[in-house]
Amino acid sequence: MTAAGAEGLTASQVRAARFAATSRGVRLPRERVADPGAIRRAAVLGSSPDAVLVDISAARYWGLPLPPRLGLGAEVGFGVARPPGGARPVRPDVRGRRLLLPAHHVIEVEGLKVTSPARTWLDCAADIGFANVVAMGDHVLRHELSGKTELEEIVRWARRRRGVVAARQALPLLDPRAESPGESITRVHLITFGLPRPEVNINVFHNGRWIARVDIAWREARLVLEYDGAVHLQEDVRRRDAVRRNELQEAGWLVLTVTADDLRRPTDMATRVAASYWRRLRQFR
Repeated sequence: MTAAGAEGLTASQVRAARFAATSRGVRLPRERVADPGAIRRAAVLGSSPDAVLVDISAARYWGLPLPPRLGLGAEVGFGVARPPGGARPVRPDVRGRRLLLPAHHVIEVEGLKVTSPARTWLDCAADIGFANVVAMGDHVLRHELSGKTELEEIVRWARRRRGVVAARQALPLLDPRAESPGESITRVHLITFGLPRPEVNINVFHNGRWIARVDIAWREARLVLEYDGAVHLQEDVRRRDAVRRNELQEAGWLVLTVTADDLRRPTDMATRVAASYWRRLRQFR
């Protein structure tokens, strides 16, 4: 609600202690102050009726994966755009800009205007690093926020816009079967290093019996690469992982593991995996 009043409340009532001024001219019930979505909505509402949530802020709205440096605690002001001709949003809690957005690049959800997932992916492409562009695109496809055709269309539309080169290069690498940003980023580093494109999240069988569903695999080398995120630190998950890895190895597969620490040194990680891949490939040829 705005500080000027809301349905059923006077301006003096909304200035009462049970409401907090989360954005200039906007009040929220104090119990919602900890809700990032409510704070984001308040920032846009306070900017202008034609304001649109854009770039990294829009990515957070859609739940798209971002690199750690752009984690939730790192947002300084919400990205908000208005059409050219109007005043650029200028508020302490807003990173305002003027931006002409085609109507089909904007989605309105419960009164909040936000760039579409496809447009958000394009707008973020210049700021998040190439591997993260692929990870975000994988997420968009996996969760059916946009289709591959829509991503291709927005790249064609973008022409020379900022970030379009990274988005265009990412398109052929996108895979909706990827289940986590870590898997996606690992795959990008391996392909960039020169390894053949692996299969993603495939089921492995041995003697007609299902053994496991694996993150990344090269059948020709009988090589499996597993990305162990934070969930794998849980004791019950670690035990299940140990059983399935033993079964894979007994069936003739080599299992390698990658963690977030390895992604901080991607060349070292890719070198190690490549050595195993080429050694295994010679063995099975």
